[in-house]
Amino acid sequence: MRRWSAVVIVALVWTLTGLRPAAAKAPRLAELTADEVVARALADNPELRAARADIDAAAARVRQAALRPNPMLDLGGQKALGPDNNVSVGVTVPLDLNGRKEGRIGVAEREVELRRAQLADRERRLRAEVRMKAGEVLAARRSLVVADELLDANRNGLRLVEERVRAGAVPALDASLMRVEVNRLEAGRPLLASRVEVMTLQLKALAGMGADEPLVLRGELGLPAVVPDAADALPLADRPDVRAARAEVAVAQARVRKEQAEGRWDASVNLGYQRQDFGYDLRGLTDSGATRPIQDVFHYFGGGVTITLPVRNRNQGNIAAAEAEVTAAGRRREFMDLVARQEVQAALAQQDAARRALALFETGVRDVARANVDVVRRSYALGRATLLEVIGEQRRYIEIEQGYTEALKQVYDAAVELERAVGTPAR
Repeated sequence: MRRWSAVVIVALVWTLTGLRPAAAKAPRLAELTADEVVARALADNPELRAARADIDAAAARVRQAALRPNPMLDLGGQKALGPDNNVSVGVTVPLDLNGRKEGRIGVAEREVELRRAQLADRERRLRAEVRMKAGEVLAARRSLVVADELLDANRNGLRLVEERVRAGAVPALDASLMRVEVNRLEAGRPLLASRVEVMTLQLKALAGMGADEPLVLRGELGLPAVVPDAADALPLADRPDVRAARAEVAVAQARVRKEQAEGRWDASVNLGYQRQDFGYDLRGLTDSGATRPIQDVFHYFGGGVTITLPVRNRNQGNIAAAEAEVTAAGRRREFMDLVARQEVQAALAQQDAARRALALFETGVRDVARANVDVVRRSYALGRATLLEVIGEQRRYIEIEQGYTEALKQVYDAAVELERAVGTPAR
């Protein structure tokens, strides 16, 4: 009796300590939190760095648009078969009239605003992608921790069952069944571990990190940050993609003004100097009565204005194309407003449903499932339940823990999706 009492006590200890919540034993091996990985991604992601270079290029085009056209220097000369020759020098200065410069600058400045809004939108989407991937890493790691804890508990149980088999208290079949269950859990563990590794590699890629660079994510699966509620979420004027749509309209409108200016009259100022060495194959008389060749050098200075008259080509085609682009950009902005509002409302609905599902798991599912495993194990230790019942209850517990992990992931994803839909980074 003392021997069997000791076995029962050991079994009860196994029951009470074998299945603890995953979070209680999760190792804290992390180096970076999800927020720190987001910051790393915003700084080092190659796509964002390319977008920032595009902004620099657009800013350089603003400087170029502000420059006036270069003057043109005309050099010419003529030489006759005789001694006569003619040399001319002229300068033509385009005046760039009727708002041409302002039109170029307006288009270039609007394009800078568009590139900045597009960069902000890419940062918004990258933040969500990194947080989503971080959630996948945390979920996979939690599933691995739960599997490890259950595997440890079953290994301990296998040793106890083998002792009872050697003592003749239970049939050898129980040890075989328990060994199969342990082997099943061990076979599934490498898949869970590989999923953690694969998700971590994908997270590194988003963060602009090398595949061999060490990264261990710190934290647990839960809400990533404080997220806005319904009242704060619906004003979407500052969402980056909405701002980008408005900037696209502004670019199209500026292009219309530029094309209209290109269709107006323009003028250039011409300044010139001409040196003419001219004479006749004759000799003339001087004041003193001597003779000399009739040859002299003449200097001419002149100027003029060249006017471009928009009679046949008033840039009508480019103006019509730019006006059509304004219409198209306006339609896209309207569609973007609708999409943004729909995404926010969908994210709010997703968040509400996910939180309600998680509350059910936390209050009416996990605790009951864990208690059921404890009861069945105690019953088995007392000889009132079969090992198959213990294994079946453990598998139900695993399914519930997997469902709980998925519910945590859904709440996490809903929070990230709402942050992405609103367009403001969580703090």
